[in-house]
Amino acid sequence: MKCRVIIKSLLIALILLQLLTGCNQKKEEYLQIMHNPQLYSSVVHGLTYVVIYDIFSPPVASRIYAYSNLAAFEVLAQEGTHFASLQNKVKGLNNIPVPPANRKIDYPFASLIALLKVGKQLTFSANLIQHVTDSVKSLAVTSAMPDTIFVNSVQYGERVADSVLSWSKRDNYIETRGSGFTVSNIDGHWMPTPPGYFDAVEPLWKNIRCMVMDSANMFPPPGPAPFSTDTTSTFYKMAKEVMVTGNTMNSNQKSIANFWDCNSYTMNVKGHTKFATKAMTPPGHWMEIIGTVSKNNKSDFYKTAYAYTGASIGIFDAFICCWFTKYKYDVVRPETYINKYIDPEWRPYLQTPPFPEYNSAHSAISGAAASILAAIYINKTAFRDSSERDWGWPDRNFKNSDEAALEVSFSRFYGGIHYRNSVNDAYEQGKKIGNLVIAKLGNQ
Repeated sequence: MKCRVIIKSLLIALILLQLLTGCNQKKEEYLQIMHNPQLYSSVVHGLTYVVIYDIFSPPVASRIYAYSNLAAFEVLAQEGTHFASLQNKVKGLNNIPVPPANRKIDYPFASLIALLKVGKQLTFSANLIQHVTDSVKSLAVTSAMPDTIFVNSVQYGERVADSVLSWSKRDNYIETRGSGFTVSNIDGHWMPTPPGYFDAVEPLWKNIRCMVMDSANMFPPPGPAPFSTDTTSTFYKMAKEVMVTGNTMNSNQKSIANFWDCNSYTMNVKGHTKFATKAMTPPGHWMEIIGTVSKNNKSDFYKTAYAYTGASIGIFDAFICCWFTKYKYDVVRPETYINKYIDPEWRPYLQTPPFPEYNSAHSAISGAAASILAAIYINKTAFRDSSERDWGWPDRNFKNSDEAALEVSFSRFYGGIHYRNSVNDAYEQGKKIGNLVIAKLGNQ
């Protein structure tokens, strides 16, 4: 997987340069090439493979996408013809630089420069991001963008990126690094799970500054069922349902679980050998879906950027809300409960991720992203999802984004890593967050 990711990242240059095919390179052809919405999607796609390579956790990945896309959006907003800035709509966002007077800027090109500079600062593999940046710049030069416009655009994109990066440093991310979680060892509460028995991920993510929510607890879910080991209790029956479902899944249910697994770091154990495999995070999977839906709807560069930005903001806030819920209730995973009280040999179909169970993060962020896409495209979001081909999973077709989000929720239950009520509650929580994003940002 490591080599595959490197190759994929390097090939982004070829993907971008293919947009030149059939062009005669006239004076203003750079407008057609640099304003191609697929160029924006290709750049986000390149960022996704850097996120995979660097093995960021899903919450951290959501932060990378949110700030990077927001930087691109703010550049485009300053052109003043397609949509308004999100200053005073997104919490704490201000001081976005105004474009210099009397200097011609190619705003789509500048937006990509801003996106990539923010992405470079928020990831580890600067060389891979730089490769994508160099490819975009090369494309601008090859497409005959005038030198003065090229320079002006790069300079302005970088200024906006610097402003967004400065704002990002005040979101409590640095303050939450290295934070630990104390396992209570109380029945009903979370315990590390096999095979890695990793520490709990991001226990203080609830403290990260929200973008549009008033607080991390703005949309509290109903809460989990009371813990009990009584065989007649709701909790026992929920766990038993997970176990029975896992033992009797059909091929389609297994396909659904595999397709939406999105585990950025899976520990594999074969005898005395242990090795890890990387995969796309849940936020990354939705970034791929946004690119597909935008292309299907023939969106221009600006609407494509808006879709990425709106969805990434919703996903970012959904993680904060969900993580508040997770560590508030600190609920035991099905695997732990079943092994202790029902069947000590049982294993879930998917590997249990290292954080408390209630509620399902993948369900929450999917509900948010799907509702935002539905609003932007008036629910014209039928698509064929081919984003899991690199991991060997066949494409899946969806009538709309909400159908995909609901399948995500089923996948976590089928995979044996969540109880049914957790995925249902999280999906509804995510939809509320998505609706808030559209209300705050406007369906532009």
